[in-house]
Amino acid sequence: MGKGLKIGLALGSGGARGLAHAGVLEALEEAGIRADLVAGTSMGAIVGGLYAQNQDPLHLWQRLGSYVGNEDFASYWAPFLPRDEHAARDPQQRLVDIFDFMQRKLIAVKTVTRPYMQSESKLREPLAKLFGPISFSDLQIPLATVALDLIAGESVVYTEGPLVDGIYASSAIPSVFPPLEKDGQLIVDGGGPFRVPIEACHDLGADFILAVDIPAFEETSFSTGLDMILRSNTIARRRLNKMICAQADFVIRPNVTEFHWADFGAAEACRARGYKAAMDLMPELIKLLRWRKSLPYKAKIAVGKFLHIR
Repeated sequence: MGKGLKIGLALGSGGARGLAHAGVLEALEEAGIRADLVAGTSMGAIVGGLYAQNQDPLHLWQRLGSYVGNEDFASYWAPFLPRDEHAARDPQQRLVDIFDFMQRKLIAVKTVTRPYMQSESKLREPLAKLFGPISFSDLQIPLATVALDLIAGESVVYTEGPLVDGIYASSAIPSVFPPLEKDGQLIVDGGGPFRVPIEACHDLGADFILAVDIPAFEETSFSTGLDMILRSNTIARRRLNKMICAQADFVIRPNVTEFHWADFGAAEACRARGYKAAMDLMPELIKLLRWRKSLPYKAKIAVGKFLHIR
């Protein structure tokens, strides 16, 4: 479908909600649309790395499902989830709630008293098991992973070297995992200012950028001042992200706002939402791709370049 166009995928961050990427890729495969290159941030970097290794979406989902379905993996993220008020009314849940409350308090204390809560190995080792000891150059299609340098406030884009290094850097959530320190840089998850890596996708050489923007979790209750500050920050980042996504040729936004970023138990639901979002927009996407490959479009671009030169 994309023959004659170099299609680039820009896969955004979003934690567990980013598992919707797998459903989008499945829908694209069914429509005969395969990307020539991919850029990803955070969970988008993980999914993008798998896609760059093997573009079979079912194989990708098997590997990704194994990664996030591990009990140790799921149990680690559980304390970050909002408290279920319905479960709290169940007497059998009270002991669980006490333990959950203590874990949340511990997370809060660690966040304000130390630079990060977990060792690097907690993220790096599962990633190494998922991807193996390969480099970017071993991938079937080009990949860029995007992170943030906290010192310079600029993006750090990985396109070469050990694959796990680039994916770890893009996925190292600030305050949760240690940043990478290199050449005076302090490198962390790029999901704040570089939520959807449009620019990195363009720099890889894409003629047509298909972005998958994972919407933020919509918090509706604010029990503390910190909750309000975080919500305000989310709104600011959403406005920035809207301007960035306007630079893509086509944007798919799965409806996953009801799922928390740490709710990996919702993996299948997020995947299904991604598939539906892509399928709903597929006629429009196919029409646009056909236009971009057409002779009238190419003539229009050529005339535009000629007039600009003159």
